[in-house]
Amino acid sequence: MNTDSKASEVKQEAIEAVTEEKKPGEKKPKKKKLAVKAKKKIPENETEEERKEREKKEEKKKKAKPKDIKAATKRLFAYIAKYKILLVIVAVLVVFTTVTSVIASLFMMPVYQAIEDALEGTVDAPSAFKEIVKWLLVMAACYIVSAACNLVYTRIMLHVSTHTLKNMRRDLFNHIQTLPLEFFDKRKTGEIMSHFTNDVSKVSDLVSNNFPTLISSSIQAVLTIGIMIAMSWKLTLTITVAIVLMFAVVMLITSKCSPLFKKQQKAIAECNGYIEEYIKGIKVVKLFSREANTKAQFSELNENYRKTGVKANIIGGFMGPLMSMITRVNYAIVVFLGAFLVINGSMDVPVLVTYLDKSKSYASPIASLAGCYSSLVAALAGAERIFEVLDTDPETDEGIATLVRLIKNATGETVEANGNEGEFAWKIPEEDGERYIPLKGNIELKDVTFSYVEGTEVLKNIDINAKEGEKIAFVGSTGAGKTTITNLINRFYEIDKGEILYDGIPVKDIKKDDLRRSMAMVLQDTKLFSGTIKDNIRYGKLDATDEEIIAAAKLSNAHYFIEKLPEGYETKIKPDATNISVGQAQLINIARAAVAGAPLLILDEATSSVDTRTERLIEIGMDKLMDNKTVFVIAHRLSTVRNSDNIVVLEKGEIIEEGNHQKLIDDGGKYYQLYTGSFEME
Repeated sequence: MNTDSKASEVKQEAIEAVTEEKKPGEKKPKKKKLAVKAKKKIPENETEEERKEREKKEEKKKKAKPKDIKAATKRLFAYIAKYKILLVIVAVLVVFTTVTSVIASLFMMPVYQAIEDALEGTVDAPSAFKEIVKWLLVMAACYIVSAACNLVYTRIMLHVSTHTLKNMRRDLFNHIQTLPLEFFDKRKTGEIMSHFTNDVSKVSDLVSNNFPTLISSSIQAVLTIGIMIAMSWKLTLTITVAIVLMFAVVMLITSKCSPLFKKQQKAIAECNGYIEEYIKGIKVVKLFSREANTKAQFSELNENYRKTGVKANIIGGFMGPLMSMITRVNYAIVVFLGAFLVINGSMDVPVLVTYLDKSKSYASPIASLAGCYSSLVAALAGAERIFEVLDTDPETDEGIATLVRLIKNATGETVEANGNEGEFAWKIPEEDGERYIPLKGNIELKDVTFSYVEGTEVLKNIDINAKEGEKIAFVGSTGAGKTTITNLINRFYEIDKGEILYDGIPVKDIKKDDLRRSMAMVLQDTKLFSGTIKDNIRYGKLDATDEEIIAAAKLSNAHYFIEKLPEGYETKIKPDATNISVGQAQLINIARAAVAGAPLLILDEATSSVDTRTERLIEIGMDKLMDNKTVFVIAHRLSTVRNSDNIVVLEKGEIIEEGNHQKLIDDGGKYYQLYTGSFEME
């Protein structure tokens, strides 16, 4: 929303607030007051830069506030509730541990009484000592049982928390696999990784530590105060004021901390995203000597995270000192009043001593509950971010056509094959059975229009007809729409208008997995995964044999350099493929596409990362690979597209020329200018 529209809304609300008829003695609605205040915050002589900065801050402030704490809590506990039997056992053990621990402390009263009796001479020393030992042994037994129960429920909670987080990470990772590419286009890798690390870590702290503490502290607080009332309700009245003050402090501080924890989670996600981005691009940073600039930008993000964290912790840090102050002041008052009651004979010394011990400890469970609340807010902030990803709509797939292989059985009847034998075909379910259409690789784009951002067309009325076995090349300046066309064919994005047909079937009617299985794509940016070279080639066909892998490597001319490596095909690929060259990585990438054996092949600047000699080797291999396949080629080097059946020249999302190499040369248009060097592609 722009500044003018915001200002108009504020102005309208302010006018309604002033002109609204008001009854005598009636206060104005709070909403109207807020509207007037909002208007005052907008500077009159605000520059465009100041306006953008103000709107940026307002947007950040808006995002910092939790959207729906109740819903996040419900969904988070739905994960934990899967282990409800274990949680019930934990709750019982926590209750037993807490009650035992609190009651054990009461056994100090007969100990104090025995000491007092011995000092007064009403009981002889040996008898008093025997009484003291008896109660100390009982107390020790209670504490031992309490510790044992504590050990058991801690172990159970560890099991619950690790499995809960495993399930949450699994759901998050699995859901991310289903999301469309536009989700990743709008987010940095580090920001996505932050969901798996920082956000999940906050949830882990809540599940493993705070659930038992919440139960234990609640019971301990109730029991302690109950025992204090039983000992002296008069003295406990003075503590009531302190408890009210404590809860007021807790509510005030946690209300201030809640949005700050949300901002802290967002700030660390931004830091992680920046770190991820620049570690991957460290060579570029060093190449242009931008270390100082990079450090400055990171320092700004890091400082923002520090400030957010410091502010949250400073505000949260007030809780301990304030509650300690309230407790100590209250303790002094209790000591004074208790001494007065003992002097008047209304209370015994052992009872007073035990009561004073309880009066020092009642604040501890309340403080723990406050700490639990802070952790709960931080965990819910992290959980809410995770659930936002889980709520992102996955790729829609309404396709019905699937890819199968057909063979002829012993009777000569055409049936579906279970293995990798037979010819590819599209299987289309119909009311009276199934219809099979042989996969030929005919691709037709009819009046296709597409835009990544609504209102900004990247492709305009594109018409292309690629027949079986043809090689179609796309030529044009950067941003002309070459790669976009191939992304639409495999439905990485959905078109705005028009139709794309694959063997006469609209691609929107083909299941995406089957559509993409029918084609192999070699991207400009090589991506190899951790593992051996053999594993990376096999990624194109998971059940490929070693012989098929070697054949694919020979086809792409990768075999010659792989054999020279110390471990050959078993050579481990280091992170980001730092132990092989960019050209070698691309050859492996091409071998991966070759082993897939798909009838449709897309080469997106496949030879841009290799030298001229290697490019020629790849072309020789590609000629074999492209045999009897429909091929789409995107290339800046026009020498690689001369033998194409059809060359499509794109400019600003439109087809300006089309034909084979000789026709376009004879036409003397843009392609001729590009080929002869009289015009350079941008």
